[in-house]
Amino acid sequence: MKKKFWRLAVIGIALALIVGGFVYWYGFLRKETPIEKMKADFVMTADSLSKLFNADEKTATEKFSGKILILNADLISVEKDERGNFTLTLVDPMTGVTCTIDSLQAVKQKAEIDLLTEGMTVTVKGRCDGILMDVKMSKCMIVAKG
Repeated sequence: MKKKFWRLAVIGIALALIVGGFVYWYGFLRKETPIEKMKADFVMTADSLSKLFNADEKTATEKFSGKILILNADLISVEKDERGNFTLTLVDPMTGVTCTIDSLQAVKQKAEIDLLTEGMTVTVKGRCDGILMDVKMSKCMIVAKG
């Protein structure tokens, strides 16, 4: 009886270590695919994305949230926060689209960001996070400007 108990205890501990190791690897060590290498799920204008969300938020959220989008639009403003992240406002500051370029991506694209001016047309790629007052995009990068 004692041998059976110890055998089950050792097997249980071994399984717990294996599962714990997998959870640790998956949660903490796994690398996220860079946005540059991700394929876009949708290509559209920022204005059409904003209109879709404002017309039917539930359907647009189901369709676009978590998806990689390429958006083309006129740049309304560029803001930099204290952590080095940039926020690009497209279409309309209140009901348009905001794209966040994180500080690591901003370092890679410093030359492109320095040349951004209000009113110019930009193409950005990023992950759609849904809508609050405006449509939020994260993990963004500048694809083209002009």
